[in-house]
Amino acid sequence: MKIQFTHSETDAANLLIVGASTRAAAASALRAGMRPLCVDQFGDQDLHALARVIPRTSAPNDWLHEPAALEPMEWIFTGAVENQSELIAQISTQHTLRGCDPECLSRVRDPFFLETLLSDNSIRMSPCLSEEAKPADAENWLLKPFESAAGQGIHFMGERPKENAPGGDCYLQRYQTGAPLSALFIAFPEAVVLVGVSLQLCGNPALGAAAFQFCGGVTISPVPDGVRSDLEELGTTVARGCGIQGLFGCDLIGNPDDEEPLWLTEVNPRYTALTELFELQSQVPLLGWHLKACRSFADNSAEPDAAGELEIELERAFREPFQQISKGILYAQRDQTAPEIHFSGLPDDFYAIPESADLPYPGTLIPQGTPFCSVYGTGKNPRESLQMLARRVNKYQQLLAAGESPEEAGDNPHTSPGTVKEPENLFFSRFFSSVPGRLSFLEESPD
Repeated sequence: MKIQFTHSETDAANLLIVGASTRAAAASALRAGMRPLCVDQFGDQDLHALARVIPRTSAPNDWLHEPAALEPMEWIFTGAVENQSELIAQISTQHTLRGCDPECLSRVRDPFFLETLLSDNSIRMSPCLSEEAKPADAENWLLKPFESAAGQGIHFMGERPKENAPGGDCYLQRYQTGAPLSALFIAFPEAVVLVGVSLQLCGNPALGAAAFQFCGGVTISPVPDGVRSDLEELGTTVARGCGIQGLFGCDLIGNPDDEEPLWLTEVNPRYTALTELFELQSQVPLLGWHLKACRSFADNSAEPDAAGELEIELERAFREPFQQISKGILYAQRDQTAPEIHFSGLPDDFYAIPESADLPYPGTLIPQGTPFCSVYGTGKNPRESLQMLARRVNKYQQLLAAGESPEEAGDNPHTSPGTVKEPENLFFSRFFSSVPGRLSFLEESPD
């Protein structure tokens, strides 16, 4: 399927996207036939090629006047904005929100509400306690901010840095050993559709990520039959209990050796960072289906079985040959400026899988611990996809460290599938470590 990018700075936008990073959602909007306007923290080269960009700063008053002055349009938010209910309410006075409103967010972001909601489900919420609790097995509990984003600020109980000690804005959650997974859903009025499942990359030193920090993932598609019904029950219960509309993700820990093999850890009530992988894999415009689902909640005359149509489209997509797709987010390990990166422009095909994305302009300051760029891999199974990703991550690590072009950097023989045996390849196996140097799992990827 070939759909060409048609963005022009003169196009009248009809979808406002607000988030820390909006490039993936902007590309999804174009696949859905929308014209995006993005409020974005990074303003990368490839985002400017996709959409008109309003720079987002930490002070909303510095940029809110611009979207407020626009003609009313539909709008969505991406990562971290779910923690800013007042901002969401303010933007929604001018533009029509397509997604979770503040009332929904008050439920879906409350771990104690989710724990109660899922108490009788086959997949339950990993147990939670107040920050003041003193469990006897303190080493098995995580301290998590209520307003966490991308896994930042999560620590084992007792390991919190004193200088960053939060006051009253955290809770405890039992640590579950296993593989970090994510399930993507779209909630329609008549049904909740399970789109796909991915293995998440969290806290991986190969990508420069801190402990528990989200840094990518790889698709595991189609959804394995052994977990499908339990995941569908989870998605339906969460969506109906919280009032979710459209796209949302459920983060889970999976361990087939446990009595309860899947535990929910949190819900992301929005377009997630891995949505684009399922969209590229299936060549189904998922953001378009998100908008259709959200409009259905507001329009009683909407299509009565849009959810069924999406399920048929996804089933058809996975009957065709498809690849597993991985994505790694490469973080800067020290303060530095972005090197020269050759950006060749947008591909002709909307669904072309890039080698890299989220490319900063040369000279942009990249503080330690913030993203440098995203890198992609493909293969006939997750292992092959991650092997390609490992080679490409190595290229961009060298680029970031030494100012080389990816072409000059070449493949690293230590991560080439032709010269490395798994699991001896330490670079590759570290993709599966939930905490650097500790409690690692899955030395080999699933086939």
